[in-house]
Amino acid sequence: MSGRRTSSRLKIMTRSSSKSLEKSPPKPTPYSRNGRKCASKGIISCSRNGRKCASKDPNGQVHNRPADAEHPNDTSKTSNSTKGKPSSKESPAGPPNQPNIAPGRCELVEVIENTQGCRTGSLVTMDVLVITHEDATVILTTDRDNSSVNALFREGVEERTSSLPLSHCLTNFTVIEDNLVAAGVWCLAKIIVFKVFPDLDLQRTIETSTRYSCIAFLSPGTMVGSYVQKAGVEIFDMSGNVLRKFDVIHIDEPYSLCTFNGNCIVGDTKKRAIMSFNDMGNMQFKYPPRGGKKFVGLLTVTAHRGYIYAADRKGNRVVQLTVDGKFVRDVLTAEDGIEEPQGICITDDNLLYVSVIYSYIKVFRIG
Repeated sequence: MSGRRTSSRLKIMTRSSSKSLEKSPPKPTPYSRNGRKCASKGIISCSRNGRKCASKDPNGQVHNRPADAEHPNDTSKTSNSTKGKPSSKESPAGPPNQPNIAPGRCELVEVIENTQGCRTGSLVTMDVLVITHEDATVILTTDRDNSSVNALFREGVEERTSSLPLSHCLTNFTVIEDNLVAAGVWCLAKIIVFKVFPDLDLQRTIETSTRYSCIAFLSPGTMVGSYVQKAGVEIFDMSGNVLRKFDVIHIDEPYSLCTFNGNCIVGDTKKRAIMSFNDMGNMQFKYPPRGGKKFVGLLTVTAHRGYIYAADRKGNRVVQLTVDGKFVRDVLTAEDGIEEPQGICITDDNLLYVSVIYSYIKVFRIG
C-alpha cells in the first residue's frame, strides 16, 4: 500500500458480509476469504520451568511448548488491553437499551493460520488487533517466538504481510492516536510506539520505571499499566512518568486491563475476578463467578459497545458482562472449538477475533 494517500484518521474495523449466511458455511481454511471483499468502511471499537506440555494444533498435530507459556510470571505476562480509537469523547456509560445480542451458538467464520506471525507450530501468538485504513484492513499479532509485530494486510482480494522485528516480544496492543499503536515490551521496562499504515514503522521507545504486563490508552497523553511483580496498577504519561498509583488492597495479580469511560477494568488472575476502578483507583465493582462458572486463570479483558468481555484461558471460554459487572452469558466455550484463548478483539459487525495458544486466530460471528 505504499504510495497511497494516508488518511488522517484511523478507523477500527468493520467487516460486513456481502451475502447473508443462509446456509452452513464451508469448513474454514487458512486465508479463507470465501471470495468476498471486505466492506471495511465502518469501525470496530477495539480498546491479555523447563517442563514441556504436548498440545494439538488445529490440524491435529502435536506440538510441545514450554509450561511457562501456560502461566508466565513477571517475565512472561501478556494480555489484551482496550482496543479502540482513543478519543476524549467516551462511549455511552452503560449497555444500549436494545443490545444486538441474541442467544445461540456462535458461527465460525474463518481460521487464519500459516501467515507471518500466525504460524501453526509457533509457540505463542499472544495479542490480536484489527484496524482499517481507507479500504484496507490489517490484522496485527504479537509473536513471541520471533520477537516481532506481524501484520496481515487485506485490501479487496489482495493480501500481503509485514513484520516489525524487535529485540524482545511484546505484551499487548493499544491504539493511542490515529495510525499509532503502543505495545508493552515483555520483561523490559519499555513501551514501543509504531505506525501501522502504509507499513509497520517503529516511531519511538518509551522508557518506564515498571515492567508492565499490560497497558491501555486512558486519555489523550496518558496510559494505564498493570504489573504482576509486586502487583499494581498505575497511570503514567507518554514520557513514562508515573502520575498516580492505585491502592493495591484489592489487587493480587492484575494480569490484564482495559479502559472504558475513564474506568480501568482489571482481570486479576490470582483472585479469579474482574474488577473495575475509576481513574483515582477506587473500586467500582468486583465480579468473581461462583460454582462451576469460576474463572480458571489468566484473564484477558476488553470492553466494547457497553460490555466487558473476558477470555478465561485455562477455562477455554470467553464471557460477557455489563459494564457494571453483571454476567450476561458465555460467548464462546470449548464446544465452539476454542482452546486456551488469549487475545480478543471485537468488531462492530459482531466479529470476534480470538488468538489461541497454538498460534492461530479464529474469527467468530457472535449473535
